[in-house]
Amino acid sequence: MLSQFTVGNFLSFNKPQSFSMLAGPVQKHSERLYQAKDFKVLKFSAIYGANAAGKTNLVRALSFAKGVVLRNPSIEDDDYFFKLNPQNKIHPSYFDFEIIIDESVYSYGFEINLERGAITEEWLIELNADRDVIIFSRNTITGHYEFNKELLNPDSIPHFDLYMNDMTKVNNTLFIKNIVTNKDPLYDQNPQLSMLQRVYNWFKALDISFPSLSVSGFSCFFSTSVDEILKTLKVFATGISNIHVFEISKEQLLNKLPDREKKRLERDLMDLEQRASDRDVRGTAQFTSDGILYLGEVFNRQWTLKEVAFEHNGFPGIYFSLKEESAGTQRLLDLLTILLASEEGSVFVIDELDRSLHPQLTVYFVKRFLRLAKQKNIQLIITTHESHLLDLTVLRQDEIWFVEKDTQGASTLIPFDRFKERFDKKIERAYLDGRYGGVPILDEFFISDDGE
Repeated sequence: MLSQFTVGNFLSFNKPQSFSMLAGPVQKHSERLYQAKDFKVLKFSAIYGANAAGKTNLVRALSFAKGVVLRNPSIEDDDYFFKLNPQNKIHPSYFDFEIIIDESVYSYGFEINLERGAITEEWLIELNADRDVIIFSRNTITGHYEFNKELLNPDSIPHFDLYMNDMTKVNNTLFIKNIVTNKDPLYDQNPQLSMLQRVYNWFKALDISFPSLSVSGFSCFFSTSVDEILKTLKVFATGISNIHVFEISKEQLLNKLPDREKKRLERDLMDLEQRASDRDVRGTAQFTSDGILYLGEVFNRQWTLKEVAFEHNGFPGIYFSLKEESAGTQRLLDLLTILLASEEGSVFVIDELDRSLHPQLTVYFVKRFLRLAKQKNIQLIITTHESHLLDLTVLRQDEIWFVEKDTQGASTLIPFDRFKERFDKKIERAYLDGRYGGVPILDEFFISDDGE
């Protein structure tokens, strides 16, 4: 679970700005909060703001930081600093995550000079009510590092010290990645160090999507019965009355594809086949080609491939492919994994949830998630323009955030509960009128009063 994220000197964020999922004193809808050690955490948050205010940049900051953790920094990102202050080019950018794993709270973060693609600092700290405990920290400029020896068996301390010393001046990769790669004996001998693996795996599982990308790749088709998917689709009034899954051979599938796509798919299938075989597990893959949804499953190097098609309005035998469905229906099929197949502890961040969705469908989807959040520890963070969600009978005050730019062009994060509005206030109209910021301020009208 995410409790807080702080970013500074990245894209439209100048000074460090914090986005928090910590619950405030609001009493309403308390049944959908997550109880941590000594505080409560929200499972949902909606972020509003005018176009270019910085909503997407907040999501991009989360995505960028995840990418650095998993894949190392890239010099191609050298211009991501806050450009409206030219001095920021030489200053590091700041990223810090406060996350909850197995009832423990950790602060993990790093600073990075984007112009050079160089990591300057990195830290992992366990946060406690009485005192914070440094797990490790390092500074690649001064060469200083430290780690908590109490987490290690005496015989392992020299080895861990060697690992950290080797990373003293290494600024192109993070220690959190280095220490979880090919170090199995270290964890076998020091099981209490497993929090390093859990922190790294938290980033691997963090699900971030943008409007042009799939949220889940329609993965619910592997973890949920077709009947359950169909039942949910009917509730959303998509017109789909049945789902058919036709088994096809690998040769039939490849024959349907253009040569370029065929080679790529063959390579991907061989890779999945090898990985599944090496781990003696069942491998799955879902993919689209020419707008058709395919499902693949491999075990012991034997493939089962299926093509998904849809019936509408009770007309049997007339099938529609995924590409023939509306953009809104395709969006819903992608989002259904959150409602039907999300695992405990999942964190989803979706930029522009309402893309291609009717306002009522967006509101209904969020309501379904909030209902699910009463039974399951999952989080959903969205950016949106959908004002119909601004209803305090649906959302808590602390589940609403605004982003707007200050006079210097820097994005500022503003929690709605700062405004101290009553729980029964109608806030949608006030938001659209600019009461809370986060709406565009137009310099002139482009349409005259007479409509010409």
